[in-house]
Amino acid sequence: MVNNFIKNLIPPGFTSRLKYNPLKRSNKNRGIALILAITSLMFMVYIASELTQDSAVEYIVNSQEMNRLKAYYAARNSMQIALLRIKMFQQANKFPLPESFKSQLDLIWKFPFAWPLPIPADLNAVDTDTIKQVTSESLMDATYTHTIDDEGSKIDINDLASPSKTLREITRKQVLTIFEQQLASNDEFRNEYQNYRFDELVNKMTDWMSDTNTSASGSGDKRSEFSQLGFSYPPNRGFRTLEELRLIPGMTDAFFDLLASRVTIYGMKAINPNIATKEVLLSLDAGLTEESINEAIARRDNPDQGGPFKDKSPDDPSKNGCLEDFKSFVESRGARLTADFDKIPMSCDKVFNFKIKATGLYGAGKFALQKNITAVVVDLDKSATQIKTYVDKDKQAQNPQGQNPQNPANPQNPSGQQGAGSTSGTSDPLPKGPPRVVYWTEN
Repeated sequence: MVNNFIKNLIPPGFTSRLKYNPLKRSNKNRGIALILAITSLMFMVYIASELTQDSAVEYIVNSQEMNRLKAYYAARNSMQIALLRIKMFQQANKFPLPESFKSQLDLIWKFPFAWPLPIPADLNAVDTDTIKQVTSESLMDATYTHTIDDEGSKIDINDLASPSKTLREITRKQVLTIFEQQLASNDEFRNEYQNYRFDELVNKMTDWMSDTNTSASGSGDKRSEFSQLGFSYPPNRGFRTLEELRLIPGMTDAFFDLLASRVTIYGMKAINPNIATKEVLLSLDAGLTEESINEAIARRDNPDQGGPFKDKSPDDPSKNGCLEDFKSFVESRGARLTADFDKIPMSCDKVFNFKIKATGLYGAGKFALQKNITAVVVDLDKSATQIKTYVDKDKQAQNPQGQNPQNPANPQNPSGQQGAGSTSGTSDPLPKGPPRVVYWTEN
């Protein structure tokens, strides 16, 4: 009776629920929810990490691209300042300034330039703080530098095929002199190349540019020497870059490295002894000694020793005395010049061909980015005038009487009239706009 009473107190189905034990239940789907939750969490973590990594890569790439742009435009800004300096130099040369003052105009383009401006160690605190303040307020947060070098006072390799016979012969002799002096001064070079035919190498340089198919050496068709380069070689044109010299058959790295600092394709058709490097001056004549060139360089840089060589003769102002001044000086210092030295085109006039190397830098350390721009500025009008001067001299040498063969009564150059290549008289006005850039490369 008691048992029946207790059973009546228990709700229906309660006993069956007491028998249910989920921990002892045998079920194949046991734990599937937990596994799905963990898998989903891992998948979301993976997606999040990939998205984070992709975002970081995109940020770095775009940040680096922005830094590259900053470095590039820093280099462009540096190049514009360099062109402005050259323009200022050209304009200053047009003013009727005293000769002693004109010699200092080269400083306009010679000294290197950098931004931010370097602060001298001996500068006072006030000026130092002023420079730092100006730098901090500038919108330019990158740094840049540039150098301007003379490019005209080198041996123009393209003159090997010049329309002027005088320039062709002089240039050939100068290039050969470079190799001859290296043979004389460098034992290792002499042991390896003392039997090498450098005249044949120069002939192949000429064949590269000449407009005929006959070899400069007279040995037949020049195209056979360039057959390994393809049907389009030689191109029958002047060198467009110095690197093209490497394509000349027989040109080695040693020969190219020897020529690279002494020759150019942007020469001003005359050597300026006041600016030309020691290597270029030594290549002018086999009779020049290293001692005489060292003393010539010391003189041109020191007013107390005579200063720069003069373009005008003090005895005859109408005569170009640059070559005579340089010749008499080096001969007094032991040089034994050959007779062909008098044919060398030499000018003490201001340089007008420049090579500019501009560098932009943004960042620091391993994250720094650098851009370089190289440009060459050439005064084509003066170069053309120089070439015409020598062509006219060649014609005059062939016709000493100065008469027109078609009309003997009419001389080609009447007495007292200046030739087309004369630099005397009123100078031409400076062209408007920036200097003429004939070469531009970025890397």
